[in-house]
Amino acid sequence: MEAQSGAGGFLNRLIVGLANLSMAVAALGVLVMCVLVTGAVVVRYIFNWPVVWVPEIVGYLMVALVFLALGETMLAGRHIKIDLVVGRLPRRVRNIVDLVTLTLSVGVAGFFAWHGINTMLRSLDYGRRDAFGALNLPLWIPQTALPIGLSVLTLVVILLAGRKLREVLHGSDSHDTESEPQAGGTSF
Repeated sequence: MEAQSGAGGFLNRLIVGLANLSMAVAALGVLVMCVLVTGAVVVRYIFNWPVVWVPEIVGYLMVALVFLALGETMLAGRHIKIDLVVGRLPRRVRNIVDLVTLTLSVGVAGFFAWHGINTMLRSLDYGRRDAFGALNLPLWIPQTALPIGLSVLTLVVILLAGRKLREVLHGSDSHDTESEPQAGGTSF
């Protein structure tokens, strides 16, 4: 990656750091899920005492880790991308198509992040709780992962769109393609 100075380099490092932090929290969530499920199984079969709140927490954690992993997964280029047509286009046209796709993705991810924030804040304002869960948990708590994960994804896609715009405007350098993750993901 070319040396970046000033605000651009700082923003790049900040967004990458947020994506990595979000993924680390998601990985910690997987560990917590494993401990909770193992503990619930042990307690149930040794002491014959079911831990009724574990499935609720594990369900919330599962959803949270999916959303929290979005940004880093996009940054690493691991989202599924079907490029049957785009992969056959000339490099310059493919870069332009990728830029358009990334720009649209900013809008979609940003839209859902915004609505996730609104949903979470409404749940907080109205004091909504999970009436069907064993813990009667305030819903804003598990809903927080959605806007956080989608906001990080939005920032990552903005970063990738900026990189792609630079590539479209200035051409690609050999060091850009080797060291920077490409937008998209696993190709079929």
